[in-house]
Amino acid sequence: MAETSPTVLVTGAAGFVGSHLIEALLARGHVVHGLDIAEPGAARNLDAVRDHPDFHYMQGDIRDPAVIEAFFRPEAAVLYHLASVVGVRRYMEDPLSLIDIAIIGTRHLIELCATHGVRILFTSTSEVYGRNPAVPWAEDGDRVLGATSVDRWSYSSAKAVCEHMLFGVARKTGLPFSIVRFFNVYGPRQTPIYVVSQTVQRVLNGERPDLYDGGGQTRCLTYIDDAIAGVLAAATKPEAVGEIFNIGNATENTMAEVVGMVLAAAGSDLEPVAVDTGEKYGSVYEDIGRRVPSVEKAARLLGWRAEIPAAEGIARTVAWARATPWYLALRP
Repeated sequence: MAETSPTVLVTGAAGFVGSHLIEALLARGHVVHGLDIAEPGAARNLDAVRDHPDFHYMQGDIRDPAVIEAFFRPEAAVLYHLASVVGVRRYMEDPLSLIDIAIIGTRHLIELCATHGVRILFTSTSEVYGRNPAVPWAEDGDRVLGATSVDRWSYSSAKAVCEHMLFGVARKTGLPFSIVRFFNVYGPRQTPIYVVSQTVQRVLNGERPDLYDGGGQTRCLTYIDDAIAGVLAAATKPEAVGEIFNIGNATENTMAEVVGMVLAAAGSDLEPVAVDTGEKYGSVYEDIGRRVPSVEKAARLLGWRAEIPAAEGIARTVAWARATPWYLALRP
């Protein structure tokens, strides 16, 4: 691998974060090879870059070694590994597929990167901290999870195994890698199955938004532009090699406040619908009361902090969704 190589690789290319990352990489002058399981014509998130001369898209499953071999470019400067099953509902519906995609696909990619000396940026999750009560969570904080019979923890566990694989391979081979743990990233093009995106879509369609368990849970909402800036810093700065970084806004908001911000941005007076998670999901789900990152490490080593307040990011997201009919019509 040449350090100055313009070629980069992105898995999960057609996803929410992946598509925004690709736009940023192309703007920086990179040649981007993207891989995703989505058929090219169905990847609406990539409409803005589909015909870009430096963007090359491949459809395939990262669990297939032949697909990975065909996609991989040994001259690449960085592999951004984003491919994953995402969304609480999805990983409760089929935890086995989630685990296979995360672990099998990641292992193939790690081995190729180690063989060819390609730096890897792995996107993990704040879910790895589980329900650790000691907030804010530092990157070396304890993982506190529930029982393995609770499918909700399968995503956290699969991502943590991938982190272990990266550290293990790096110790043996010197593989250069960095890990980012996202905290509630949101923004335009996010599939409407998350708190912000689902609430935005419902409200703009004239439907009452859900409010789970009274809305007292807190989250730290991270706008997509801030998240991408953090990813790029973690993938390129020498100080980031071998490190884990929380990529999240340090400001807490209750879920009731978040729903209220969406309603305000949309100019809506709809009343939220009270939802009980126990009744909706049953015993396979456990919620997390507070999810708060420590961002001191990212500030110190990457020079990164989230800059966009939740109200501003939500207003941008509402404005984009209002102007995007295909998004409002989605029924994921």
